[in-house]
Amino acid sequence: MHKFILRSLLSACTALAMASGAHAADTIKLIVPFSAGGPTDQIARIIAPGLSDALGKTVIVDNRGGAGGVIGDALAAKAPPDGNTLLLTTSSLVITAGTTPNLPYNPRTDFDPIYLLGKVQTMLAVRPSLGVNTLAELVAKAKATPKGLNYGSTGVGGTMQIGAELFRHAADVPLVHIPYRGAAPALVALMGGQVDLVNADVPVLLPYVKQGRIKGLVIYDTKRSPLLPEIPDAVEAGMPSLQMSNWYGVLAPAGTPAATRKKIEDALAKVVHQPDVAAKLAAAGFNDPMGAAPFKAMLDSSFERWLPWLKKMGIHTN
Repeated sequence: MHKFILRSLLSACTALAMASGAHAADTIKLIVPFSAGGPTDQIARIIAPGLSDALGKTVIVDNRGGAGGVIGDALAAKAPPDGNTLLLTTSSLVITAGTTPNLPYNPRTDFDPIYLLGKVQTMLAVRPSLGVNTLAELVAKAKATPKGLNYGSTGVGGTMQIGAELFRHAADVPLVHIPYRGAAPALVALMGGQVDLVNADVPVLLPYVKQGRIKGLVIYDTKRSPLLPEIPDAVEAGMPSLQMSNWYGVLAPAGTPAATRKKIEDALAKVVHQPDVAAKLAAAGFNDPMGAAPFKAMLDSSFERWLPWLKKMGIHTN
């Protein structure tokens, strides 16, 4: 990340946060730190109507994309802790804490977890022309390739890179990172034979697996995916350390009153269990929603796991 972006974030976010304090008391701003149309934005728009009904306030989805989620996260962190500004973010909150120096907020202390909407399993997939059908065959292929196989990702510090690096480290094989400007071009490169493998969320890869355009090898979990039950989990594939999911959760600025947090938590729990919302989330691969206390415990565990690992692997944005 360019240093001038980070230097300007704090002042910009402070100004925006002051402006947000002027919004009407019957409006809640749900900040999404990614661009409109992406997976996080889509989830926000699935839950917003029900959340509006449950709280009796208009929930407005506010896309603040840029810098891998940092701009939107920073804006939410600096907003008044009155319950009228919420953040819907992903596991990027933890990853950027380990990959991006000099953040204008503290990811561990500047937010109060409210509700985890769910976790989405990730999967390692290869191009069919690579000629491998199992994880063991992929390891053998990688070891027999002098310069290493190539993997595509959304760039340094993205979850696609993290997933591939988990495999590289666990299997002790050479891999070459090929970054792209998003998941879509990385998948195009995989299907076109420019890269050999990718790791991505199961729902992202699902249609291409069904079409036979890519081949799924392993689910990064201790259980198979209900969306692709034919693909083995990490334990079954013989590499149990491949454990990783992408989570989506709602947080509030630190210091939001406990009673306010509880009201929003209860409202979100009601929304995600509404039949129409639950069906959409299930179709998006979501599982294991949880309330504030277990969500906080999961966050704490994630920071303890990923920050030392990212430092050890030398993964950082600049």
